[in-house]
Amino acid sequence: MTAPELDTTLRERVVANMTELLPRVLRRELPDLAETTSLFDELGLTSVTTLELLLELEEALEIQVDVEDIDQDDLRSVGSLADFVTGHAVTDD
Repeated sequence: MTAPELDTTLRERVVANMTELLPRVLRRELPDLAETTSLFDELGLTSVTTLELLLELEEALEIQVDVEDIDQDDLRSVGSLADFVTGHAVTDD
């Protein structure tokens, strides 16, 4: 059984929104973000700011994210969180 294909358009929107939302969530200017940027080590994300970021992403993208299956690997970097959000998003239609 193969993994489901990620919606590349949604994933691009997730990354773009993360780039826009992270400075607001962290309440400070950030350097240019790459998909390999570490959320905790480089940006100092905490469990509280992670939850805030996920809620902001849900609102901005009009999706809901099932966070039941989220684990530490999903929170490793901008790209890994974008993959998780894209793979666990349910649109609000």
